[in-house]
Amino acid sequence: MTPIAFPARISEIEPGDFLVTFADLPEAITGAADRADAEAQAADALAVVIEGYLLAGRDLPPPRKPGAGEVAIALDPRLAARVLLVAEMAHQGLSKVGLAERLGRDEKTVRRILSGKGATLDLTLNALRALGVRPFLAA
Repeated sequence: MTPIAFPARISEIEPGDFLVTFADLPEAITGAADRADAEAQAADALAVVIEGYLLAGRDLPPPRKPGAGEVAIALDPRLAARVLLVAEMAHQGLSKVGLAERLGRDEKTVRRILSGKGATLDLTLNALRALGVRPFLAA
C-alpha cells in the first residue's frame, strides 16, 4: 500500500510559534513551538479531520504531491487502508452487506472495519483484497 499523504504548509508565525495548515483540508489546523513538533501535530490533526470525513461520508480530496513550501504528511497505515477501502467500495458501488458477503463475515465486522474500532490492519487489508485491491506496504 503506497502511503497516502497530504501536503501541509508549516509557517513560523513568530519565533517559537509554528502554524500548520492544509490547503486541501482547511479544517485541519494545528501548531507547535518547534518545527519537528509541528509536523508530529500535523499528522494528528490530519487524522482527526480524515476520521471526520469518513464518519460523515464525505468525499476526500485526492492526495497530491506537495508544492513549493509544502511538506507531505502521511496518514497512519491503518487509517490509509480504511480510506482506500471506502473509496474502492464507492467505486464499485458496494454496500457493507456486499463486502461482508465477499469476506464471508457478517455486516457487523464490516462496520467495525469502516469505523476503525476493533478491527486490525490485517482485517482491513483482507477487505481490500476481497475488492481486488492488492495492497503492499512501501518503505
